[in-house]
Amino acid sequence: MILQFFKNTKVKTILRKQTSALKITSLLVTLLLSSNDLLAQKPAAPGNGILRGIVIDSVARTGIDYASVRLLSVRDSLTLLEVYTDDKGVFRLEQIPNGKYFVKITFFGYVTKVIDDISFSADSPGRDLGLIRIAAEVTTNLDEIQVVAKQEIMLNTLDKKVYNVGEDLASKGGTVNDLLNNIPSIEVDQDGTISLRGNSNVTVLIDGRPSTLTGGNGKSLLDAFPAGSIERIEVVNNPSAKYDPDGTSGIINIVLKKNKLRGINGNVAMSAGTGNDYSGSASLSYRNVKMNAFATYALSYYEGQRGNESRIIRNFADSIFKLNQNRTGTDLMVNHTARIGSDFYIKPRNTFGVVLTGNFGDRKRTGNMDYMQLGGNDVSVREWNRLSEDPSKNQNFDLNLNYKWDFKAEKGNVTFDVTHSAGFDNSTGDYDESYISENGVPVYQPHLQQNLSGDDKFRVSTIQSDYTKILPKNIRIEAGAKGVVRQSTVVSASGTKNQVTNEFEMDTLSNFTYQYDEQIFSAYGNFGQQIKKFKYQGGVRLEQAMQAPNLVSQNQSFKNNYFNFFPSAFLAYEINKESEVTLSYSRRINRPSSWNLNPFTSYADPFNLRKGNPNLKPEYINSLDLGYGFNKKNFNLTANVYYRQTTDVIQRVKEFYDNGSTAATYGNINESRSLGTELILVYKPFPWFRNVISLNGNRIQYIDDSPTTDFNNTGFNWGAKYTGSFEFWKKTANIQVNGRYNAPIVTAQGTVLPRASVDLSGNKTLKNGKWTVGFRFADIFNTREFVIEVEQPTAFQYSRFKQNTRRFYINASYKFGKYDVSKKSKVYQAGDGGGEF
Repeated sequence: MILQFFKNTKVKTILRKQTSALKITSLLVTLLLSSNDLLAQKPAAPGNGILRGIVIDSVARTGIDYASVRLLSVRDSLTLLEVYTDDKGVFRLEQIPNGKYFVKITFFGYVTKVIDDISFSADSPGRDLGLIRIAAEVTTNLDEIQVVAKQEIMLNTLDKKVYNVGEDLASKGGTVNDLLNNIPSIEVDQDGTISLRGNSNVTVLIDGRPSTLTGGNGKSLLDAFPAGSIERIEVVNNPSAKYDPDGTSGIINIVLKKNKLRGINGNVAMSAGTGNDYSGSASLSYRNVKMNAFATYALSYYEGQRGNESRIIRNFADSIFKLNQNRTGTDLMVNHTARIGSDFYIKPRNTFGVVLTGNFGDRKRTGNMDYMQLGGNDVSVREWNRLSEDPSKNQNFDLNLNYKWDFKAEKGNVTFDVTHSAGFDNSTGDYDESYISENGVPVYQPHLQQNLSGDDKFRVSTIQSDYTKILPKNIRIEAGAKGVVRQSTVVSASGTKNQVTNEFEMDTLSNFTYQYDEQIFSAYGNFGQQIKKFKYQGGVRLEQAMQAPNLVSQNQSFKNNYFNFFPSAFLAYEINKESEVTLSYSRRINRPSSWNLNPFTSYADPFNLRKGNPNLKPEYINSLDLGYGFNKKNFNLTANVYYRQTTDVIQRVKEFYDNGSTAATYGNINESRSLGTELILVYKPFPWFRNVISLNGNRIQYIDDSPTTDFNNTGFNWGAKYTGSFEFWKKTANIQVNGRYNAPIVTAQGTVLPRASVDLSGNKTLKNGKWTVGFRFADIFNTREFVIEVEQPTAFQYSRFKQNTRRFYINASYKFGKYDVSKKSKVYQAGDGGGEF
C-alpha cells in the first residue's frame, strides 16, 4: 500500500514541489554552517593538564559504563571537554589548559555529581579524582538494574512548562487523553477536542512534529495511544519564532519514551475495565554504542453507551416550534497502533534516526432516537423514531527521517527532518426513519431509508532544518527553515430508498467531491542572551502560505495566498535562586483544518446536523503573558497573568433553519478579548505526600456585527484541578486522587454548564520493580457529562451528552531487560586511588 502511494502521480507532483523547498532549506543551512566558524569562540590553546578518575555506583561499588564526564570552566560555565567512562567506569581527560574548572558527572537514573575546585597550573598539571561515587534509587541484581529514580513532576523553562507524567497513575491502562485531562489548564471534551486555557485552538505535536494521530486531518486519534508510552508533556503557552505559529492558545508537545539503558529492555502492559474496555501494549528496545532500536505495539478495545437528550424551541412570526429528542446508542472502537524505528550513532556527535508509526482503527456507532414535536400547549403533535448505524475505518502512517549534528563542547547543533504522513478515513451511514403518531393518532407510513458514504484521503509532507549556536557572553542564536505540502480529498455520496422499486437512488443530501491543497514555506531567526540575572530572547518567523479549497462537484474553487510575519519576545529576571519573573509576547495564527473546511454533512440526526465550512478564514492572535515562578525543595509555585486579542475568531456555532433543524458547524467572529490568570502549586509537605493544585480563570468577550446571528457575549470562565499522591509500603505502593471542576463556560452563542469528576487510582510494585499491578476507578460519582445551552433571539437549544464514563480498571505491567555491569566490572574497595599525580 505504501509503495502504491509513493507511485501515485499526484504524490510525485508534491515531491517535485518539495524539492524546491529542500533546495531553499539546504541553502539556508549551508549559509548557517558557513557562519559557524566565523561566530565560534576562539578555542583555548591546548594545555598539558590531565584529569582522571573512576565513576562507581555508591551502593554496589561497581564501575558505571558510559557515564558522561564534563569539564566546565568556572568563568562562564561552558563545557571545555567531555568523555564517557569505559566499561570499568574509568575516564581520562587530556590536554587541559591551565585554569579553574569544575566537573559534572551524569548518568540516566543517577543523581548528578558536581566536583568543584579543580585547577591546573604549571606546578600542578595532573589530578586524580580516585573513586567517584554517584547515588541512585536502584535495586541491583548483578545481571539487571531497575531504575526507579523519580523526577520533578513539573519544570519551568524560559518558554514552556514540562510535566513528567511517568509517575501519574492515569498512565496505567489509560490513554493520552486521560493524561492530558490531569495536566493544569488542559481539557479534553467528549469528542476528544483538546483545549488549553479554555481555548480549543491548540497545536498538538508528537516528539516535536505534526502527526496524523494528533489531528493532522482534523480528527485526533490520541485515544488510540497508550498513556504508558509517554515520557513527558510540554506546554508552550507563548511559543517562540522557532515553532510553527499555528495554534492560538499555544502548543502541547507529547514526548514519547525512548530507552536510555544499553542492552535489551522491554515492557508488557495490560488493562481491563468494566463495560468491556480493554487495552494492551508491548515494547522492546535494544541499545549499544552504535544504535538504539525500538518497537512498540498497542491494542485497544472499547464498548461504550451513548446517551443524548435535546430540546429545541423556535419562535417564528406566527408560530412556536418545539422538539424533544432522546437517544440511546452504542459505540464500539478497536484500534491498533504500532511504532518502529532506530537511532544510529554514525560517528561522535552525529545521529541519524528513522521512525515509522501506523494506526489502524474501526469504529461502529449505533443510535435509537425518539422525536416528539410539541404544540403550543406542550401536547404531542407528531412522534417518530430514527435508527442509525455509522461504521467507519481509518488508516494513518507517519514516516520520519531525522539527522542531528551536535557541535563540540555543547555549543549548538544542526537538525534536519523529513516527515511524510498519509491516511484515509472511510465512513458510512445507514438510517431508518419510521413514523409513530400524529396528533395522538397512530400513523402507518412507509419507512424513510437513507444511506451515506464518505471517503477522506489526506497526505502531509514536511521538510525542516534548524540551527542552534551558543556563542561567547552567553549568546544563543537559532535559525531554520521549513516547507509543508498538505493535500486532502473528500468524496461523499448519499441515497434514498425508492419504496416502489426497492432500490436506493441518488438524492441531494450529500453528493459532492471536495479537494483541499495547502503549501506553507517559512524561515525564522531567534537571538537570545543571559546577562547575569537577566535573560532575553527575540525573534521573527516569516511565512508564505497558499491555500486552495476546491468543491470539485460544484465547480467552485477558492484561492487564498498570504504572506505573514510572526514576532516573539521573551524576558526573564532571576530575583534570587528561588524565584524568577518572566514576560513574553507572540503573534500567532490558527488556520482552519481540512476537517473544519470539509462541507461533508452528517445526517445521523437530521435535526442536529454536523458539517464543516469551506468559507472559513484563519484567525490571528496577539498574546501577552506575565509570569512568576517560585521554587523550593518541597514547594513550587507558578503564577501567570495573560491577555489574548483575536481577530476572525474560529468558533463552533449553531445554525438554525426554518424547518426547525439545526447544524453544528464552524464560523468566524469578528473579535474576542480575553484577560486571565493561571495558578499552579506543587506542594510536598512530607516525602510520601505530594499535591498539585491548579486554577485557571479568564474573562472572555466576543464582539461581532453579524446582522443575522447574535455572537456578542461576555462572561468569566474558570476551572480547578487537584492531584494528590500518597506513597507507602516503603515507596512500593501509591494511591492517587484526581479531581476536576469546570465552572460554566461562556461561548459566542451560549453557555457550557458546569462539569466535575473524581478519579481514584493506585498501584503496587513487586519483584524488585519488575511487576506493577494497580487499579483505576474513573469518574467515581458518574458526573462526567457535557451539557450546553445555546440561546439566540428567536431560538433556544438544550443538549446533554452522557457516556458510561464510570468504569473500574485493573492493570498490570512487567518490565524486563539486561544491563550487565557486574560481569565485566571490578568491585572497588574503599580507599582505592585519589589525589594528585
